[in-house]
Amino acid sequence: MKNVKIIADSGCNIDLDLANKYEIKILPFNIHFKDESYIDLVDISRKEFFKKFKKSKDRVRTSTPSIGNFLEILQEEYDKGYKNFIGFSMTKKFSGMNQMMNLAKEIFSSDKDDVKIEIIDTDTATTAAIYPIIKAAELSKEGYDLDFIVEKTKENLKYCNVSGVVNNFDALSRGGRLPKTIAKLANLISFSPILCIEDGEIKIIKKVKGKKKSYKLFIEYLKDLCKKYPSYHLIIGGGDSDKEIEILKEGLKEEIEKAEKFDVIDITPVIGVHLGNGVIVCSVFPAD
Repeated sequence: MKNVKIIADSGCNIDLDLANKYEIKILPFNIHFKDESYIDLVDISRKEFFKKFKKSKDRVRTSTPSIGNFLEILQEEYDKGYKNFIGFSMTKKFSGMNQMMNLAKEIFSSDKDDVKIEIIDTDTATTAAIYPIIKAAELSKEGYDLDFIVEKTKENLKYCNVSGVVNNFDALSRGGRLPKTIAKLANLISFSPILCIEDGEIKIIKKVKGKKKSYKLFIEYLKDLCKKYPSYHLIIGGGDSDKEIEILKEGLKEEIEKAEKFDVIDITPVIGVHLGNGVIVCSVFPAD
């Protein structure tokens, strides 16, 4: 029998490279433009998504896949020899993915006595969720059983963190993550707060006026995060954000050089729908 199969929804920002490296299966969201729909990371890449997103005058939406899509993944992996599964979802405060995964779990395991499935709500999204998922995949490769991995994962969830600066407040407000009044004010006065996800919700860390000042304070905030760990993994995530990524890399030059691991990754299209183009996010995790 094979070890535990790790499955993560695409809102957890496990991109295709990470998925291949750690043998993680991705459960993708659906992306809906006015006249076309796509499967996240399957039918549309990050580059293609933002090209269409910036041209779209209509609201771009997302939806969870059907229960059948998740059941199909479970069956495929079961047929390969997997009997134990851990499914990771982005926070249930952002989507119905966690609920759907739990329903599929009950259906799939109802007639299979040899199957064990655990569904874990990361209570966060995007790069914040990467650490516990990768750690779970590493433990699976090392041969640990499901109960041990679940126990360690619950401990690792405390390290989840993400903060960032958003350029497109309209996208954030259309997705219901930010009150429209704040979005209008932000666009009007160049309000550029530093945001984070905490307790499954988007919250403001610092209220800042002006992009230059926001990036300066953001970099200072990230430097303090790096000091928490003697050895750390630094991840920068961006969506159509080449300029912003370079600003962050320059400001964090010393921290990047000291990092045990450093990655720059694309945010997945489902995250791009809600955070918009030009978004820059960062997470800092212990490297051990």
